[in-house]
Amino acid sequence: MTTVFAPQDLLACTAVSRTWRRILLPILWRSYDGTLMRAVPLATIRQNSVYFRAFRDYLGHHHQGPFASTNLRSLVISHLHGWANGLISSNPNLQSLTYTGVGGAFPNFGYRTFVYLSRLQDLCLSNWNMTGRQLAFILCGSPRLIRLGLSFLEGIQDLEGMTIMFGIEEISLGYIPNSGQKLLQLIQYLPSLQRISFLGTWIDQSTQQRDIITLSSSLRFFCPELRSIHTTAAYNFASNEYDTLDDSELASLIQSTKALEHFKVEVASLGRLMSDSLITQYESLVAVDLCIRRRNYRNSTATPGCVRSSDILNTARILSSCCHLRVFRLSSAVTIDVNAALQLFTSPWACLGLEILWLSQISVPAATTKQDRRSTLSSSSLFSQYGWSVQSNKQHTTLPKLNQPHGQTQPLSTQMRTLAPPGSSTTPSGRSVSETEEDLWAFGTEFPKKLLPQIGRLSVLKELCLNKVQYSRSAYM
Repeated sequence: MTTVFAPQDLLACTAVSRTWRRILLPILWRSYDGTLMRAVPLATIRQNSVYFRAFRDYLGHHHQGPFASTNLRSLVISHLHGWANGLISSNPNLQSLTYTGVGGAFPNFGYRTFVYLSRLQDLCLSNWNMTGRQLAFILCGSPRLIRLGLSFLEGIQDLEGMTIMFGIEEISLGYIPNSGQKLLQLIQYLPSLQRISFLGTWIDQSTQQRDIITLSSSLRFFCPELRSIHTTAAYNFASNEYDTLDDSELASLIQSTKALEHFKVEVASLGRLMSDSLITQYESLVAVDLCIRRRNYRNSTATPGCVRSSDILNTARILSSCCHLRVFRLSSAVTIDVNAALQLFTSPWACLGLEILWLSQISVPAATTKQDRRSTLSSSSLFSQYGWSVQSNKQHTTLPKLNQPHGQTQPLSTQMRTLAPPGSSTTPSGRSVSETEEDLWAFGTEFPKKLLPQIGRLSVLKELCLNKVQYSRSAYM
């Protein structure tokens, strides 16, 4: 991962001739990142800021403006910069803007600046205190807006002056304090909304459900084109747990659309109501990403083992019912017993077009005897018979992001894999298979015997990941 700006090759090329320099300077200085370029002298930055097309600097510890940039397309900036508003107003061709406050009032001269940003397509505002009228003024001044992100906005008591925003297709809602709850009414003005992502817990547990049900009703009534839902669990520092939506709230969200395609959620358990609702979307559902967060059993009569068993049973129902799935991921913060995991295969999977399958946190029994180790090697051989082996080359693994527009893909991991000696494979940590056979293959013999025939039916499966270890399929298979 790059941590400092050091483009030695490009710098060398600029010294070849004046022509090369004239051509390469705009490329060399196209993007400014305050952290990566912290070692570059301020005078050099200011001199070449005219070439900037993308500007990213939250804190401004390294270079103080103002800068001569007037043709920016992307800007990520904080109100800590006294010259932030001037930089925004000097770039009327901005297409993407992330503007973070410091918790104070949104400046009056600031929101008037947005009137001139008629080309803006992506807008993210966070950590501001503003009125609903100010927010309406900003949004209505950006008729080409497609993606909108709002978080930590206080003071929104109404949306006076708001008009229908036909262009917005995606909205991301972070933390919404009590003083900003009217912000949820913004959904009523977004008839073209296709993707929504939000922090699952906005206020205290006693009133959380009412807001989720209200949000679901608004989505159902005002957003007929909704296709993607992504919820993130809020971490509760007091209880050292994640506050997740309950089963009925998740079911309500799923039912807010008639053609759900992408569903990504962090949950305490995979409940029956949620899985039933997902199954009703089988004709359109193509991607499901389920993450089981830390559970709280203090107020529950169920044992952890029983809950995990129900999670797997409901997962199996989804796989055996949703015939158009192309991406399925199940991860967990708690270990899934390998015997419980066998219930995944109680019925044949209907998703024969599955391209990506990730299953994590399946418990691996320790190989304590020679017989256990022979079983481990037998399991390895069984994977090979079905044409699967541990990935051995350096590469990035990609997965269609659940709420990514236009079918784009996004890297899930940028870990570099170290090549093993000839004749051996490597794991993502760089260790050879011979060093980690027990970690990779020791599911016992029963799990791979159930799994491999099942995935053998998935003729277009491209990526398989078990317990964070990625496997590749032989080209001839």
